[in-house]
Amino acid sequence: MRIPSALSAATVVLFAAGCSGPGHATPDRAASSPAPVTRTPASVAGTSASVAEAPAFPDGEVVAQAANATGGREMEIKGGVGSGILSVQVLCEGKGELTVAVDPVGVNFPFACTAGEVNSIDNEFNMKRPHTPGTVRVTASAGVRWAITVGHQDGSGRSSS
Repeated sequence: MRIPSALSAATVVLFAAGCSGPGHATPDRAASSPAPVTRTPASVAGTSASVAEAPAFPDGEVVAQAANATGGREMEIKGGVGSGILSVQVLCEGKGELTVAVDPVGVNFPFACTAGEVNSIDNEFNMKRPHTPGTVRVTASAGVRWAITVGHQDGSGRSSS
C-alpha cells in the first residue's frame, strides 16, 4: 500500500470477519472467532509518531506493550483474553514486513513497513469468549523497528481495570 505524502501512516480498522491480505486480521476459523468492532480510523502524523514509544491507549487497560523493538517477541497478555474489546495498535518503520498474532484467539495480521516512514495499524476485536490466558506474538523483518500496545476494555466501553 502506498501512502500519500500528506500521511506517513496507514490505519486499518476491520469491518468484516474474514478479511485477509496485508494490513487485515485473519481469524482462525477453528478458534473462537472475534466479532470486529467498527471505529473511526486515526492517523499518525509523520514527525509526531515514533517507535521509540509504545502507542497510547487512553480508553482502557494496557495489557501488553513494547517500544523500540526489533526482530520477534512474544508477550503475555496481562489478565488473559476474555470478553470485551481487545485493541492492537502497532507502529513500525524500516523496509519490510511485520506480523502480529494473538493467541489463543487465532487472529493474525501482516503489515507492510516503509523505510523512512512510521506506519501504523489499529485493529480492534469485540471478544465474546470464555476467559483464558493469552499472548501476542510479533515477528518483523531485519531492519524493521516497531512498537505495540495491546489494550482491553469491557464491552460497555468502560475500562476493565
